[in-house]
Amino acid sequence: MRATVAKWGNSLALRLPRGIAGDADLTEGTVVDLAVEGGRIVVTPARAPVKLSDLLGRFEPHHRHDAIDTGSDVGAERI
Repeated sequence: MRATVAKWGNSLALRLPRGIAGDADLTEGTVVDLAVEGGRIVVTPARAPVKLSDLLGRFEPHHRHDAIDTGSDVGAERI
């Protein structure tokens, strides 16, 4: 399938046909990442940002360890 690049303000735009957008599971407002790989433009749906609270919520108690004594502070650690 072919499409035409058009001017949109100071940028260029490419309209995605409904079938292509549907096959890629893209809807209006979908955030995408753009990259150029081997001379091709690659459009990938962006992943949601990871929250620290979500990561810590998956942390298992057996992964926790006691503090390790590394000795007294030296150099810039004393500040």
